[in-house]
Amino acid sequence: KQWYQRRVRGAIDLKIQYTDTMALANVLQYVTGGRFDTATGLFKIPEYKVMPSLSSRFKSPKERQPPNYRFSILAPRLYHSNLSLVHYSVFFQMCRAHHIGYDIREREGAIFTLVDSYKRDLMGMAVVEPDLVKALKTFRRNLTTVHQEISSANMPGRNIFLALAGEVDRIMESLNVGQEEEEKGEEKK
Repeated sequence: KQWYQRRVRGAIDLKIQYTDTMALANVLQYVTGGRFDTATGLFKIPEYKVMPSLSSRFKSPKERQPPNYRFSILAPRLYHSNLSLVHYSVFFQMCRAHHIGYDIREREGAIFTLVDSYKRDLMGMAVVEPDLVKALKTFRRNLTTVHQEISSANMPGRNIFLALAGEVDRIMESLNVGQEEEEKGEEKK
């Protein structure tokens, strides 16, 4: 028998289900009005038309419109044991005080999802920015700010915030190394 005539039996164990990451991605798509293109791997938001304010009338149309492509970072399960001690209204007041939020006009910023209303020690965060480095910096700043606000010296709590901030630092270092090499190559030309 030829290789294409043989019968081969096998099994694949797939667990197809709706995950927290998919739920957060759907929230992100709803809030931004964007779509993730699986063929290119890009997240594109549609252009929007708003009435320009007086200050923006003096800018060129290219300066008024945000870029169509965005970089997003999704963290569907951020755990901190002290989150359960903070009421949601206080948490969002703290976010406003530190300028952590989402700008509807520019379609960029941070979006929070409250995952577990019973234990209240988990939350999700999505950051959307037009630049990858800015998205990483915003994500790290939000993590460290929230951690500092809900932790104290005598009650730090168990969390993944600092470990995740360290991972973001390593990613940013690797990006800076790549950018420095490109800059050196341009200087030689």
